Amino acid sequence: MTDQIARSSARLWNRDFSTLWWSEAVSFFGSQLTLFAIPIGALQLLDSSASDVAWINTAAGLGTVFCLGLLGPWTDKVCRTRFMSLMSGLRALVLSAMAVLFLTGNLSLLALVIAAFLVSGLTGLYDSAFAALLPSVAHRSKLTTANTWVAGIRSAGDIGAGATAGILPQLLSPVALFISDAVTYLVSALAIGQIREDRQASETFTFRNCFLSLGSGFAILVRDRVMWPVTLSIAHFNLFTTAIQSVYVTHALRSGSMTPAEIGIAGAPGGIIGLLSMLIAPRVWDGFRPVQALMATFMLPALAGLGMLLLTPGHIVANVLLLGLSLGFWASCVMVNITGTETLKQLLIPHEALGRFSSASRVLTWGIDPIGAAVAGVLALFLPTGAVLAVASSGVVISACWIAASAAVRELPLLSEIEQRRE
Repeated sequence: MTDQIARSSARLWNRDFSTLWWSEAVSFFGSQLTLFAIPIGALQLLDSSASDVAWINTAAGLGTVFCLGLLGPWTDKVCRTRFMSLMSGLRALVLSAMAVLFLTGNLSLLALVIAAFLVSGLTGLYDSAFAALLPSVAHRSKLTTANTWVAGIRSAGDIGAGATAGILPQLLSPVALFISDAVTYLVSALAIGQIREDRQASETFTFRNCFLSLGSGFAILVRDRVMWPVTLSIAHFNLFTTAIQSVYVTHALRSGSMTPAEIGIAGAPGGIIGLLSMLIAPRVWDGFRPVQALMATFMLPALAGLGMLLLTPGHIVANVLLLGLSLGFWASCVMVNITGTETLKQLLIPHEALGRFSSASRVLTWGIDPIGAAVAGVLALFLPTGAVLAVASSGVVISACWIAASAAVRELPLLSEIEQRRE
């Protein structure tokens, strides 16, 4: 760890962190574009139903669980930068295949389901390696700031991705979404390869060793009195968040009579609001203890889900503003939350175990996604999308119960004090 600290120095914006930051901006833009491209492709090109879109999201969640469970712990055994470059390259390949299928008239719901499965799984592996790599290029005393900048660029990615996904299909062609997505992943793959990483020689891959590493990651997770309840709250939150994400685009298109372009335009102010929360996140974690910040940021996003219920056909400007405010408020809460939870993980978990810990925690927190999407799909068969949004928003509110019930989390001091103790 001494060598890593010496490399990082006290300056946050060293060469490696700068490269990691902007390459993450490109990669996250691609990830968000995928989230818009596949549902819009299903709804606009294949005339799919709300349940069909929910099943696509179910496949995406299953892809995350499968890939993280199978290969996630290997991020502690290999060169993480090369691993991340490979994941981005493979994602580019999948999206390029979707473009070819569209151009040849062979795009189908099954193809989109498979694409969602693969891209989400590869993204999960990429993010697991990213979380483990960040402490190698940022000093512990700078982790909160580093995570704030990373979360901020992800909010900025929402601006571009949402607007691009809404406008490109109408200006050019839906195939432009898939092509743009593939290009962002290729750029990310090339950029990540420029980061210097001091790694020991890679171990020979065996599924046995990988499963043992995943088991070790779960053991560390369950034994940690702070990260275990935090992870349970994240999983609970994601369960109902995925249900909202599975139906809100359909709700906006069908119940709100919005066009893809209007949804994309709404993403711009939403993303700007999320980006501005970069100014708030450090103040929140400097001024409030983790239990207070976590409970607020787990509960308050429910207001955004409920705000989407107010979308009304014929009120174009009002709908765009309302959806933008809802998405922006949601993004702000999530950005502040992620800044703190990622910093806590990087401070409390040994660096050499971060890869397998991140994989284990994400198998749980992202593995819950297909259940949430499936629940939304079933509910959408019997209830209007507005009712599904209301049920899911209620579930979001109670996701903070795990934090409130944990004595270890309630006793945590400010993040800055934890950082000082870990110096």
